Amino acid sequence: MAISEVKICNLALRKLGARLIESLSDSSQEAVTCNLFYEQVRDAVLRDHPWNFATCRCRLAKLAQGPAFGFSFQYQVPVDCLHLRQLSRADDEFVVEGDKILTNIDGASAIYTSKVSNPVLFDSSFVMAFSARLAAEMADDITGSSSKAREMWTLYLNAMQSARLADSSEGREDEILNDPWLEARGIHGLDSPVWRA
Repeated sequence: MAISEVKICNLALRKLGARLIESLSDSSQEAVTCNLFYEQVRDAVLRDHPWNFATCRCRLAKLAQGPAFGFSFQYQVPVDCLHLRQLSRADDEFVVEGDKILTNIDGASAIYTSKVSNPVLFDSSFVMAFSARLAAEMADDITGSSSKAREMWTLYLNAMQSARLADSSEGREDEILNDPWLEARGIHGLDSPVWRA
């Protein structure tokens, strides 16, 4: 069976020991909570890792007016861009301000994470990470248990570690940054000794 929004939500709900839903239009607490979190969590997980399935390359549209100061050129951020990862070369300096990219590179190209919304296109490791993060975000509302939320955050970090290892075998490796929110709750990022082999 093809992956769907409902299936991803049910994976998250199953991790929480909650009732499954048949549709996101259900009036149940589970469906309402899934609707509240689904899109925001999906986009956050897309931003957390340079997923191969969501990576795009394009030539940027240079704007006629340059920035007021600091850089020579200004480009439009692609409409589907969630996270600009690199300009033409890995060491190109740039900054994103609003919907503009400022740089000294003329004729710049970009590598970025796009906002993929069709679940059929999701990588299987993304689905596992997404469902764990969705469960973590919904845990308080669905279960009222902070320990369950913490358990799901740990599950999410484990899923991201697996994704990182898989991506490194496909020619890319990326660090997952430490999250102060997680660290304050005793869940450490991937550069912690607990994650090292």
